[in-house]
Amino acid sequence: MSKLYEQFEVFINQAKNVEGKSDDTIKNYRQNFDLLKDYKLKTFSVDLFIEDLTAEFIINFFTYLNNRKRKVGNKYVVRKLMPSSIATIRAKLSTFFEWLIKNSYLVKNPFEDIKHPKVTFTDRRAFTNEEYNKIYLAVSRDIVWGSVLLKIRSITMVMFLSLTGVRREELIGLRLDDLDMNNKILTVRAEISKSKITHFVPLDETLIIQLKEYFEARRTRTTPYLWVSSTEDRNFTEHGAKHFIERLEKVTGLKIFLHRFRHTFAVNHYVANKDLLSLQRMMGHKDVKVTINTYLRWLPDFNLQNQVNLLRISLNKGNEKYTQNRGT
Repeated sequence: MSKLYEQFEVFINQAKNVEGKSDDTIKNYRQNFDLLKDYKLKTFSVDLFIEDLTAEFIINFFTYLNNRKRKVGNKYVVRKLMPSSIATIRAKLSTFFEWLIKNSYLVKNPFEDIKHPKVTFTDRRAFTNEEYNKIYLAVSRDIVWGSVLLKIRSITMVMFLSLTGVRREELIGLRLDDLDMNNKILTVRAEISKSKITHFVPLDETLIIQLKEYFEARRTRTTPYLWVSSTEDRNFTEHGAKHFIERLEKVTGLKIFLHRFRHTFAVNHYVANKDLLSLQRMMGHKDVKVTINTYLRWLPDFNLQNQVNLLRISLNKGNEKYTQNRGT
C-alpha cells in the first residue's frame, strides 16, 4: 500500500505545472488535504492510504472537524463548521478524489454516498457604503502615515481595489505599462491572473485623477511595478499587503481582507449596469456561473435571473448556428 500523499504530490505537480493552477488554488488543495491527513494521524497514529477513502471514513473526518477545539482569540473552543465551509472542503478534496479515479488509483469517490450540504449564503462580503466610507476616512484622515507617498498610495489603492475588482495577486503583480491612461483601460495580464486569461477593466474617471496624483508622489521611484514599497525603490509585497490590512482593521474595527474589495466592485458594477456578461469579462472569469455564485449570490435581484436566461438563449442560438454551418 502506498501512502496517499505520494499520489497527492503528483496531483499537485500536474495542477501547478501542467494545468497552470494559481498559487492560492494549490494552497487550498494542500490545506484541505492536510486536514484529512492530520485527522488520520491524530486519530489512528498512522499515515493516510487510498484504502481509507470510504464514505464512513469521510463522515468520521467531518465529525472530527466539528468537534475539535480551535483557537478563537486567546481561547480554544469547539466551533462547528458552517455548511459553506463543509462544501468548500468537500469540493477541494473531491477534485483530488476524481483525479485518483481518472488515474485508476481509486474506484469510487467516497462523496458519492454522502449528501451535499444545504448551503444558504446569507453573508455579505461586499462592503456597505458606510463601511467603505469608514475605510476611506481611515486612510485619508485617521491613520498617521509615515510619508506623503504612503498616504497617497493608501488612498489610491483603496479606490483602485474598489473600482477595478482586481485580486490580491493581480494587484501586487501589476506594472506601470498595464495602465493605458489615454484610453482609460487596465490590462490584467494572464501571467498574474488566477484564471490565466488576460482581461481588461475600464478605468473610472475619478480613479484616473487619483492615479495621476499617485504617479506624481512616486515619481522618484524607478521600479516598473505599479505599487511601490513605502521605504524602498521596489515593488509592494504580500507582507506589505498584510500590514496594510492590519492597520485598516485596527482603525476601522471592520473585518477586512483584500478580496472584499473585489466583491464590492462586482456588486456595485452589476447593480449600476445590470450587465452580467461585461462583469464576467472584467472579473476574468471563464464561466459566468462563478460570477453569479461567488459574487452575486445574495443579491435580491430578479433581473439577475433574466440576465442568465438571456445569456443561455444567446449561447444556445450560437451553438445552433455553429451546428448548421458545419452541416452545410
